[in-house]
Amino acid sequence: MYAFKIKRMLVVTGVAIVAIASITASAKQPNVVFILSDDQGWDDYGFMGHEHIQTPNLDRLAEAGLLYERGYVTAPLCRPSLASLATGLYPHETGIRGNDPVMPKGTNRKADKKLFGELRTEMTEPFAECTTFIEVLRDNGYLTLQTGKWWEENPLDHGFTDAMTHGNALKGGRHGDVGLRIGRATMKPFHDIVEKSKAEEKPFFLWYGVFLPHSPHDAPDRFYNKYKDIAPNEPTARYWANVDWFDEGCGQIVQHLKEQGLYEDTIFVYTCDNGWVQNPERKDSSIRSKREPNEAGIRTPIFITHADTVKPLRDKETLASNIDIATTILHACGIKPPAEMSGLDLRVPSALKKRDRIFVDVYEHDINLDKRGDIVDGLKAWVVVDGWDKLIAKPEGKELYDLKADPDDRSNLATKHPEKVSKLWMLIEEWVKETPQLH
Repeated sequence: MYAFKIKRMLVVTGVAIVAIASITASAKQPNVVFILSDDQGWDDYGFMGHEHIQTPNLDRLAEAGLLYERGYVTAPLCRPSLASLATGLYPHETGIRGNDPVMPKGTNRKADKKLFGELRTEMTEPFAECTTFIEVLRDNGYLTLQTGKWWEENPLDHGFTDAMTHGNALKGGRHGDVGLRIGRATMKPFHDIVEKSKAEEKPFFLWYGVFLPHSPHDAPDRFYNKYKDIAPNEPTARYWANVDWFDEGCGQIVQHLKEQGLYEDTIFVYTCDNGWVQNPERKDSSIRSKREPNEAGIRTPIFITHADTVKPLRDKETLASNIDIATTILHACGIKPPAEMSGLDLRVPSALKKRDRIFVDVYEHDINLDKRGDIVDGLKAWVVVDGWDKLIAKPEGKELYDLKADPDDRSNLATKHPEKVSKLWMLIEEWVKETPQLH
């Protein structure tokens, strides 16, 4: 069990009562579209200044909202990052530190599917005891639709009223199964939840965990042809094409809401699960980014957009984190977040400026379920970014970077500034000590 767990009954009888009272006093509950990019470099957007990649739809949303250029993920790996987004907790709190369980010696997940499925279920158990912000939205009258990436088995068990993904590992439900068709092959589930929302007179929440620009980098030729002659190599052109394809789907969501007269009533929240730098020599692979503590792996733009309620602002310095997403969405919907969610409201830049730091967990891809109670098992690094100072604390040593002078964290200053290393390491120690975990 986890020290911080709040049972769902407590959430319903406590937090939800307060939330319903606050919503009753408001005119109308807003709809929410949560757009989650997948494996995308932090500067691979038009609005972040990329010279070639075209993202006009995201550009317009970002320009109309509050954009944090210095946003960060909680983990540079899909599953722990998504679990954090859903719960407002760090990976070492949720127990979802990696993507998959370590298989017993002599077995593998493809050949031993039944065992893999059983271990996947075991791996999800602690997450099931966490409260997701989706559950809180559902308990406060929202229709909640899951699409795209989802790792924690059946989405209907974690707050979604409607879902594309079935989550059964024995039937290919590792990380999204049929839900991964959203944005690549269909938008119908989104259209359906909008119609259902109107018919039932309930607000909706959309988890648009679109499997883009994640590999396979197989965007239609109409996208690839834009970049094949200007990209430095074919793998990069294929990746850029996927980013463009992802943007098109975001534009389709916005356009449909405008056609339905719902755009002004909808909050848009955007972030990415982890970074990506395309390997120039091999398609569908990355270098020095995903699964690593480098800026290219953990940094992402974050924005929130809501017509007439969020003042447009581009913030180039304040640190934001994906740990803030759950808290922000609930506050924006007039709902008090559960006490264990430590994130801040992204709509209040002054609060983020006062905090002025973020933390990141970096673990191995596979985790040993027998050692899940040991939060240093499988640890690759803990990271703190404090202002412009960054410490990467690995088991084999510590690295210090000045991100203002060295935004791609290439020059390790640890030996030159041991006192700063000590100060930042103390911040990490306090963070780990203060955040509840397995006991």
